[in-house]
Amino acid sequence: MKKFFGFTTMSVAGAMLISGILLSLTGENFAAQNPISSISQSQASGEYQYWLRDYNGYLAVFGKESESPELIFQVFTRNLPQYDQQALQDGIGVRDYEELVARIEDFIS
Repeated sequence: MKKFFGFTTMSVAGAMLISGILLSLTGENFAAQNPISSISQSQASGEYQYWLRDYNGYLAVFGKESESPELIFQVFTRNLPQYDQQALQDGIGVRDYEELVARIEDFIS
């Protein structure tokens, strides 16, 4: 019973943390220390509102046409499977906020 309660508490706390972080995306943009090269026009245009990318070895969220990350997670991309590392190098297009939350939860869990 104690283990179940602890797991539930940690899950709720994790969900609240993710929600709080993602809510910050709708507010002020955070300037990056070392902006990466420009995102290609084919990536920036289209139906995606966000992009998940590798940024200096960390998982980062970019806006639709942003060259610098809006949010950087303390998730080392080098610890992810090779397939995910390559996908983040190329950029993963995300259509809306709900999909963004789901994809980030996949990477941090």
